[in-house]
Amino acid sequence: MYKIVASDMDDTFLASDHSVPAANVEAIRRLRELGCLFVPSSGRAYGSIMESLRAVPTELMEGSYVISYNGGCITRVGDDAPLSSHSLPFERVRALFEYGLEQAGLSFHVYELGGKVWTYRLQQDERDYLEGHMGHEELREGSIDFLRDVPLAKILYCLPDGLSELHRILDQMPRELWEGTLPTFSSHRYLEFNPEGVDKGAGLRRLAELLGVGTEQTIGCGDSLNDLAMIRAAGVGVAVANASDGIELEADYHARSTNDDGVIAEVVRELVEPAARS
Repeated sequence: MYKIVASDMDDTFLASDHSVPAANVEAIRRLRELGCLFVPSSGRAYGSIMESLRAVPTELMEGSYVISYNGGCITRVGDDAPLSSHSLPFERVRALFEYGLEQAGLSFHVYELGGKVWTYRLQQDERDYLEGHMGHEELREGSIDFLRDVPLAKILYCLPDGLSELHRILDQMPRELWEGTLPTFSSHRYLEFNPEGVDKGAGLRRLAELLGVGTEQTIGCGDSLNDLAMIRAAGVGVAVANASDGIELEADYHARSTNDDGVIAEVVRELVEPAARS
């Protein structure tokens, strides 16, 4: 029987307009009846994830957990202090920020471990993309020196519809510049630098360990490259129908549902309920 269903948020659990499909709300309700936790797993901060879950009745998330910052933090719903967390050295983040300033067209997100997000040089497309689903504060100057004494979770480069260019930037970046980080790509627009050893798969394994659950009792759902580690780590890895090219090759189960259909409902119907009956 499955004990954890972990799901990416954007383009997996959330619809394309960032709303929660009604089918997913009912799926979470059914998971609770079956004694299985629904665990959001996202590159976003805990507060941003919970804001996106406003349409989910509070009681359906009580006693559950959130994996944020791509596995960098694990938080029990309702608690402020994370059960587990990782951060990047300030000098590493500043070096990546300054290198990115030299790349034409890039914008930036810098995440404080406490949840605040600083952005710089945003394109209007990115402002529109973030509108209504992720709060942030724009920097007026190209410096993050004021964050020297603040624990930082990660830094992102952003280039809307520029995934191939982001791959080129990483390929040409001196390795010593990103040493100690784990680069990954997400949402067809982000190059993320997380602390080395941090990914959604490691986050899922750590949560399972904390709860005394075997990884074979977990399901991981995703659509993008930063979901691969979770898809591989889970007992059953699920690729949504709208997953990026290649993701389905790593998945154990290929969903027929897209993020707009409410893919968690299919996961419950096709995977969790049959296992509960056996």
